Amino acid sequence: MNTDIRFRRPADNPFAGRRIESLAFRSPDFSWRRLEDRLDSLGRRCAIVGPKGSGKTTLLEAIARRLDGPVAMIRIPGGCAHPWRSVRGQLPHPVTDGHAVLVDGCEQLGAIGWRLLLRATRPARYLVATLHRNGVLPTLIECSTNPNLLRELVFELAPAETANLEPVFDTLFHHHDRNIRLCFRDLYDVFSGRDSRLCP
Repeated sequence: MNTDIRFRRPADNPFAGRRIESLAFRSPDFSWRRLEDRLDSLGRRCAIVGPKGSGKTTLLEAIARRLDGPVAMIRIPGGCAHPWRSVRGQLPHPVTDGHAVLVDGCEQLGAIGWRLLLRATRPARYLVATLHRNGVLPTLIECSTNPNLLRELVFELAPAETANLEPVFDTLFHHHDRNIRLCFRDLYDVFSGRDSRLCP
């Protein structure tokens, strides 16, 4: 399916990175009060779980903005050859009981990396990690996506074009195996004129 809308400047593209990053985390029945209560009940050491593109990083960043005191936001790059080295290089020295340590991409850590992370962050007042599956840490929240969430986000970014895109939401969503971030990448290409198709 084609769209006649084209934006010559990247800044005018409704799916530009800065606009995507400005979206708030959302999930059915989500509330900060319940999340904070669960975080406390889990001893402030837990994981945000979900597949790629389901909002884990968005939620982790939102948590970071709500915490008082020093926050160490650690990102393990995708495909990192030495994930523990990446974490170690970003950890505060020393980690104290005042620190909140938030680690994005922990599914890349092996057993040894996890042991080292847990040991290094033992004094921290918070340890929150993102994972693709339930694992070492108890689950704070399990993120998921659906075509209606994609519709809602697209409406927020490009309300005038949502009706034009309606026929392709389900196809685009399933083509990218529920990864909304990849859906946005396709839509960016369409609206920039790089690709005349909404679905490859």
